[in-house]
Amino acid sequence: MARNYDRTDLLWTSRGDYFIADGDLRDTFSDPLRSLWQECRTRIEANQGDWIVYPNTGANIGDFVGEPNNKETAESIKTRITASLCADSFIHSKDLKIQYAPIARDKLMFRLSISVAPTTANGSSDTLTKTLLYNYSDNNVYFMGV
Repeated sequence: MARNYDRTDLLWTSRGDYFIADGDLRDTFSDPLRSLWQECRTRIEANQGDWIVYPNTGANIGDFVGEPNNKETAESIKTRITASLCADSFIHSKDLKIQYAPIARDKLMFRLSISVAPTTANGSSDTLTKTLLYNYSDNNVYFMGV
């Protein structure tokens, strides 16, 4: 059975800016899986050493700039993402599924599915699924949707 990943954290935009409404910082209380996804994004985008308090946090996928867009590279990136998300027992490896597909000469698409325990707080969800695009040319990660 999947673990309960419901959390409450400060709510931030895709650019890393905090949401402020009526002069108050907003949080993820009404969408506890948003907090899970925010942390996933942070771990995927980061390089180890970016966070002083958590120096081992990060997938370091920028290391793959200039590598050929083939199955071996995609598997290596998948391994890095998996290691980053499963580090410190953040996500249990059996709850994580990652699929990938090349979509251009310099782009790979990854689909992450995280099995979660359905709760009333998360709307009885059993899976959090998100898609991201890694572009080798500009060494950037683009998240589709939120």
